[in-house]
Amino acid sequence: MTNDSENSAVAVIALTKVGSALGRQLCTKNDRFTLVVPAKYAQAHEQSFARGGFKTAFRELFQTMDCVVCIMATGIVVRTVSTLLVDKTSDPAVLVVDEKANHVISLLSGHVGGANAWTLKIAKLLGADPVITTATDTEHVQALDNLAKRVHGYYPEFKYRTKQINSLLAAGESVEIYVAPAFKTALSDLRGFHVLTDLSQRDPQVPLVIVSDQALTDKFVNSVQVVPRVNVLGIGCRKAVSYDMMQQAFTEFCTQYQLSWHSICGISSIDRKQHENAIHYLADTLGISATFYSAAELNQVADHYPESKFVKQTVGVGNVANTSAEVLAGTKTLTPRFSTHEVTIALSRQNI
Repeated sequence: MTNDSENSAVAVIALTKVGSALGRQLCTKNDRFTLVVPAKYAQAHEQSFARGGFKTAFRELFQTMDCVVCIMATGIVVRTVSTLLVDKTSDPAVLVVDEKANHVISLLSGHVGGANAWTLKIAKLLGADPVITTATDTEHVQALDNLAKRVHGYYPEFKYRTKQINSLLAAGESVEIYVAPAFKTALSDLRGFHVLTDLSQRDPQVPLVIVSDQALTDKFVNSVQVVPRVNVLGIGCRKAVSYDMMQQAFTEFCTQYQLSWHSICGISSIDRKQHENAIHYLADTLGISATFYSAAELNQVADHYPESKFVKQTVGVGNVANTSAEVLAGTKTLTPRFSTHEVTIALSRQNI
């Protein structure tokens, strides 16, 4: 899934001399933008394509970049991109700009790919008019997929739920939303939603969106839960701990803290544990990566937590779970060290 962050890979591609000059002007405003132009218009160190090579160049950009800005006629882009489309969750943002920089059009992947956000940014850089046609934007309401993206959220039946909720919002129909306290700051824009401060306030007849990292014990009918994927686990364990013990420890930890496993976006430990198969097993089961840190790196935050002298003598840091969670997330842990089945676990939440 692509995004509109400052770290995104953005390409600006043009076909004509005037378009190439405009693309060059745009790229001077952000040194992370990559300009791609016909060889006859390229200057030193600029990427280019030979005569007849536009489609090949565009295909490569579509498959490798987060956003492709096309300075050319919309029809050319539509015909070129039509054979490359895969899925709205993976296709990059595609924008079209006219040679006079009058308009910047969000053509593809408006929400998930970030095209709408990039349209606003690039229109501002060029002094152009942004053209955005997605219904939720034209109706000035928040969109479910935009909301979820803001908190790196997961929700099931993505396409169906997105269409269902966004259609209701665009039509001015009632949709309730409850946002857990930890995520309210990140989700200040809830235009179009009826905001609940407590789930007991809900109307079962009205669709409900719940933003929470907890495993909800109550089954709310006519609802969709957006689970922010911002939690990381720090893990310590006995040497050669079994898969089953690791799985049991993780399950018991999630149960104790009513945690949705979908909220876990990373696992961390000390580098001496990088060959522990059980840690990699858990990461693979959750579909996330495991990161390992040296004792020196973990000791930079060790004074934030109680330490075990024995563990410190053994591995060089006295609290592996808490320190590795903090180093990965960049924030102090939200839980004390949880210990069971010869596994220790602690949780931190990344800032969003």
